[in-house]
Amino acid sequence: MVHELPPPTRDASLVPQMASLGPQRFVLSWQTPLPDGGYQFMMAIRDGDQWSEVRRIAGGPNLSMFSADLPGIAALPGGGLLAYWELKDARDGDRYGTAIQTSASWDEGKTWSAPLRPYADALAGQHSFLSWFPSKSGIGLVWLDAQQQAEVQSILMKKGTKRDDSLGAIGLRYTAFDAKGAPTGGSFIDPITCECCPTGAAVTDRGPVVVYRGRKDPQGTKSSEVRHDLPTIRDIYITRLESGRWTTPHLVHQDNWVINGCPDNGPAVDAAADDVVVAWWTRSGGPPKVQVAFSRTAGDTFGSAKRIDQGKAEGQVTVALLPGGDAAVAGWLEDGRTWARFVSVSGDMGPPIQLGVAPRHSRLPRWIADQKGLAAAWTTQNLGVRRIKVSRIDF
Repeated sequence: MVHELPPPTRDASLVPQMASLGPQRFVLSWQTPLPDGGYQFMMAIRDGDQWSEVRRIAGGPNLSMFSADLPGIAALPGGGLLAYWELKDARDGDRYGTAIQTSASWDEGKTWSAPLRPYADALAGQHSFLSWFPSKSGIGLVWLDAQQQAEVQSILMKKGTKRDDSLGAIGLRYTAFDAKGAPTGGSFIDPITCECCPTGAAVTDRGPVVVYRGRKDPQGTKSSEVRHDLPTIRDIYITRLESGRWTTPHLVHQDNWVINGCPDNGPAVDAAADDVVVAWWTRSGGPPKVQVAFSRTAGDTFGSAKRIDQGKAEGQVTVALLPGGDAAVAGWLEDGRTWARFVSVSGDMGPPIQLGVAPRHSRLPRWIADQKGLAAAWTTQNLGVRRIKVSRIDF
């Protein structure tokens, strides 16, 4: 059963993101366009059947907005919140350049600390497509990072060489934060990845897992040698943080999708105990499709992929593991609408459930599950105005 919930705002709003704050309690964040350009980053807390007042996190003409690259809020130990977003950073003429900002709140978003950048290097370039996971000491934040690519471009420019966007790799980067929201160090997980697909993160009993779209270049290719004008295999990979080290990334499923360019369509993941579910979009073999695969080994191995769409999938997936780990509910965009579908480890599937209209390129429906159902948020459109919509699906 699908129940529409009143949204916390009636203003034009985009790119909703959600995070659980406990049973029947979650924080919803979004961006609101400013009249003279730029955006405001806003939030509200849902507690039972009530919304808090809308609270502002940040805003301005340089606040970046890309419909597949969502800002969000993470839950810190002790009740704090850590917000993360991006500012445009067009130094060196890089139109994709962004700089990550984080800020902490200890009064549920009423006030926020001074923003900081959670990495030391000051090179311009892409820092985007963030995901987070909780840890015992704080949280972990992962994103796609152009440090290696930016270093290559910086060297070329110092030599007077014309900028060449086909050189240098985007990599998957990790930073740990303590319980106060301060970064404490990190590393690159994978130095060569697909350039602009969302990432996903969840936590198993054996450690956090991160999923992302990787790329398979010839063996021995250095990250500084990667070219973006060549077709490569761009399938979904997973890695786990175990005993302080990230495991060697490996495939969730061998789609063997060869593409010259980034599909701007990444995976989603959820986990509990040693159960993991991953959903993703691919065009391997021709027609686009959304697939789901389950693991009972904390991501070490996966069962066969199950296709869940109806034949015209635009992708932009999300997924939530149901209590017990035997089934999940996945979401995606197709034919101008947001859809949900229950799928089990055995491959049984329920009928597609239409949640509502979603304009093309609205991107990334979001949801979180609890013991009784899940809350879903996405972007809809009426008379040319885009607004977030919120519903609840009962199990």
